[in-house]
Amino acid sequence: MSARLGSRAALLAGALLIGPIAGALAARKPTITLLLCLAVIGVLALASLGDRAFPWALVFVSVAPWYPFTGSSAEPPILKQLYLCLAIIAAVLIPWLWSLATGARRRPASRIVLLYAVLSLGYIVLVYNSVGGIGAMVQSGTVGFLMGGITFLCARRFADGKAWVSACFAGLALLSLQGALAFAADPGDRVGSFVGHGITYGALVVSMLPAALLFAAKRSRLLVLGTGVVAATMLILSQSRSSWLATMLMVLYVVILLARRGDMRAVFYVTLGLAVALTVILSTGSLRNIVEKRINSQVTQSEAVTHREFSLHYADNQIRQRPVFGAGRPGYAAEQIGAETDLQAVDNGYLSVAIDLGLLGLLIALVPIGVAIRVLGRALRLGAAPPVDLALALGIMGVAVVTLFYDSFYWAQLDLMMFGMGGVLSARLAAQRALEPIALPRRRFRIAAGRGRFVTD
Repeated sequence: MSARLGSRAALLAGALLIGPIAGALAARKPTITLLLCLAVIGVLALASLGDRAFPWALVFVSVAPWYPFTGSSAEPPILKQLYLCLAIIAAVLIPWLWSLATGARRRPASRIVLLYAVLSLGYIVLVYNSVGGIGAMVQSGTVGFLMGGITFLCARRFADGKAWVSACFAGLALLSLQGALAFAADPGDRVGSFVGHGITYGALVVSMLPAALLFAAKRSRLLVLGTGVVAATMLILSQSRSSWLATMLMVLYVVILLARRGDMRAVFYVTLGLAVALTVILSTGSLRNIVEKRINSQVTQSEAVTHREFSLHYADNQIRQRPVFGAGRPGYAAEQIGAETDLQAVDNGYLSVAIDLGLLGLLIALVPIGVAIRVLGRALRLGAAPPVDLALALGIMGVAVVTLFYDSFYWAQLDLMMFGMGGVLSARLAAQRALEPIALPRRRFRIAAGRGRFVTD
């Protein structure tokens, strides 16, 4: 109760503070006024949200319209790369530093976490030396991936995953609203250019969908159904087949887990909800036409498949030549492949990172995916798991599936979501292990050489 009163007092004080600042400076210094107001709003958010500020900051930076609102191809951001990179760094470090200054001391990190920190910081130095300075590193894709390991480590301080549930629901709502506005402005184009690309948009929807559904499930079944229908509609409008595949695999896993638990009633509800969503979507002419067009295209003879075959052959040669650190420069593979083909992309995030930064760089990217696989595997083995853990793990795996067909690791929004969720899951797993009872070795009494003594098995 006292924390809530303190939060309200902070908001009231901030509102009284912003008014005089804005009124005094707006006439002569509008830019400074905007920056000061944003700074005050940020401090108020940190003071009122506390540790919850971390997931909310990552989600809002991920869904913000940094790029042109409509368009069919990837366009440069609408503001300078420097400002976008600063927003990415601030979303990770400022909530962490605030929590570090005001929160309680957490458990010390394990040796493996410390090694991961050394590896992540070492790659920042490696890329700095390879590209020749900070100026060449100021690209959102480069900063996003290099901050990925830092995001994972900072997220380990915030083991309470409940804030992710509400933040992802709000993020999915904002993505859906922007997608609807973009579709209304240009119905003939794929939705999602405001986050960089339609596939990026689809991957963001997939990453937030499980947590958003968990948030809705705690309110009403009707909200769950509405959330699912809206998300499925946005996925279709994104025209991202890899996101469709990721969604189907997530639903399949949930059905298998429920069947493993013997909860056939829940399996029925999931199947019924999926059938209703598909019926609503396919009964809409424009959505049905998009699905038919994407599915019925001659995929095996398409330029995309030919391009991926070339990328796979190129990656095999490059990784054999430089397996450990790669070229030492993000974007190297895309540039080299773009010089020989019409597409400046590898279309496989794992191969792209392995060529650019070697197998050690790929290890940085695989850690959150490994944590998610561990959570999902453990849930299948035990037949149960905390719903928050399952939601975050499914979100990570959704992005991981999309990455098989897309250079996801060089989109900062996807890095923030994947590494942030992975860090929280890692901390939650460590906390669960600390609470598990220690299995003591059994001792039995053995008679040997005429004397009785205890022997440890």
